[in-house]
Amino acid sequence: MKVNEIMHRKVVTVFREMNLKECSDLLEEHEINGVPVVEEARLVGVITSDDIFKSILPRYPEIFEDEKYLMDFEYIEERIHKVTRMKVGDLMSSPAVSVDEETPICKVGSIMILRRIKQVPIVHGDQLVGIVTLRDICKTLMDRVPA
Repeated sequence: MKVNEIMHRKVVTVFREMNLKECSDLLEEHEINGVPVVEEARLVGVITSDDIFKSILPRYPEIFEDEKYLMDFEYIEERIHKVTRMKVGDLMSSPAVSVDEETPICKVGSIMILRRIKQVPIVHGDQLVGIVTLRDICKTLMDRVPA
């Protein structure tokens, strides 16, 4: 079975210039973990809620240099305000892990497991045509097994 048989064709997307607050609100509104970043329907990256959350947390060198970062919640709050003004393009993963629409679903699932990602954009050339999640693949495979 090919991924184009189970992919979602209506894809929520964002643009590089969108700020992270708007992106986070969009993820919450649609109850999704990540979204493709596009320019004129061309896939240029992916951003996830994990990316956004990790940008709020202090980096290891910051903690090593000053442990206040572990207990100073005002610092974290300041950092949240700074992060919300950042642009999607500042944080997105690029190039995005993507697959062609003719890729077998087991191969797509394997890529997700190996890359530790939960969704993969589907492309035709460099044009975004869909998205599939690990949940979609698992459900499809389980539904094929007789009860």
